This record gives sequence, structure tokens and C-alpha cells, in this order.
Amino acid sequence: MSMQISIRASDPASGSRAFPWPVLEAGNGSFIDGVYSVSLKQKDPGKSFFLTHEIKNAELVTNWIHEGKVRFVCSVATPVSAYRKLHISDKPRQVVKWEPDDLGSYPFFTPMIVTAIDIGHTVDAKIDGVDPLWDGRVLNLLKGSRIAICSTFALQSGVLGLLDFCLKEDFESGQFQVEPSREGGFKFKVHLAEDLFTYLKHHRREIVGGNIMTHIVSAALTHLKQDYDKDDGEEGWKSYNNLVAFAEFLEEKQLGHWSDDDFEPEAVATRLYPIKVTEGDTN
Repeated sequence: MSMQISIRASDPASGSRAFPWPVLEAGNGSFIDGVYSVSLKQKDPGKSFFLTHEIKNAELVTNWIHEGKVRFVCSVATPVSAYRKLHISDKPRQVVKWEPDDLGSYPFFTPMIVTAIDIGHTVDAKIDGVDPLWDGRVLNLLKGSRIAICSTFALQSGVLGLLDFCLKEDFESGQFQVEPSREGGFKFKVHLAEDLFTYLKHHRREIVGGNIMTHIVSAALTHLKQDYDKDDGEEGWKSYNNLVAFAEFLEEKQLGHWSDDDFEPEAVATRLYPIKVTEGDTN
């Protein structure tokens, strides 16, 4: 498995952050044509991969890389726990690894480049490749300052990597709702009542938790079947890496594709998360 993820400074972003120095990230106009790409190659399936950082059209960052003034970082975090670890390298190619049993759910990764030392620098917009607005500015960056930030991504090819669990405080006990979202890349927002949210956070792998997941996955697959059965070019499902990976995952398991006429969301959901009963339930 290999893949590449890129952000452009000109890409739209749902939110913006203010930094007192130029930063290469989506929606930040500091580097007009800047591109930050990371390529991934599987090392140990489900446990580690090689990650390679690459910068284009952002000379200020490129020069600091060549001068050894930066470190290459990848944050590993889980959405349902407090786990977070930073993997740091002085080379643009690094190994990122994790222990699935320690995390409780599949992790999310955020690559970035940070300063390795305190840096003082007077901007020359033409030489540094930044917007003229920065010309002549005196920059003072402390060690660890972020100067390039890529997109957050998950490698999970199964349906779990598509689910974003959210607490919905006004839901009644036992209530949930699955809603497709294109914000920041495709995902399913799974809105959960407090009891379900708490239970899935700690007991998703137990019998009841697994059966709850069956219902959630069935609802998500139904949305795919109804609303994403065709690819309509750049705006279609093939424009999302995680949906392409999920389609490949279903194909490998011979479960069909949501665009197939005979695709049955409930049947596929119960193959991915079979409903389990205890001995007492069968009496």
C-alpha cells in the first residue's frame, strides 16, 4: 500500500489560524503557490509506514530544510482517547509506528515541519517565495514553531476510518444519527447520545458495542448506496482517498460496491460487524 497526500496554500480551508510568521498550510496565503506533500509506503501493515515530506514553491521552508534548521514531525492521535504521540526526525523520510492495542481505535496522522532551533530572519519576499505582505518583516521563531502543516488523515481502509463519533447532548438515551460530511474530506458524522458515546468509547469491541456498530455501519452504507452510487468526476466519491480505499477494501472481501444494483447495506454491515448473541438470548 502506498499513497500521497498534498495540500496547496491556495486550497480552501474551513478555518484559518493566525501565525506571526509565514506558514505553508491550506487556506494560508503566506506562500502563494506553495505545496506540501507527504508520500506513504506501508512498512508493517496496521502498525507502521514510511513517510516522506516534500516542499515545493516555498523557498523559505526549503532553505531552512537544507540548512538543517527544521525537524519533520508526524502526530499520531486517536479521536476517542487522550492518546497522542509525536514522531520526530531530522530527515524528510521517517518511520511512523504505533501499537493498535494501546490506542483503542485506529489513529489519525498529521504531518508537519517545525523549527529545530530558535530562528531570527528578515524576510525578502522574492527570495523567500512569500507574499509581498511579508517583505521586510523581522521574524522570531522559537524552537518547535510550525512552519508547514499537512492534512490530517487516517489509513484505515475499512469503514471505521470513515466514522467521526460526535457527542450530541440533546439526543435522548440510545439515540444516534449518521450524516455524510464533506468538510475537510469525506466522513460520516455519527451523532450519539451521551450514553452511546460513552459506551462506544470504552466498549466498542464488546458484544453490545459491536451490535451498536452494526446499526451505525448499516446507516452509513445506506447513505453511500443512495447518494454516492455514481462518480461524477472531480466532485464524485473517487475524489476522496478514503472512499477509494474503502471501495478497494470491500472488493478484497468480495462484498461488492455500493454502486452495484444488488448491493445490500444491511447484508454488508452484518458481514463487517456480525450481530452477536449470548447463550441466554437464544432461549
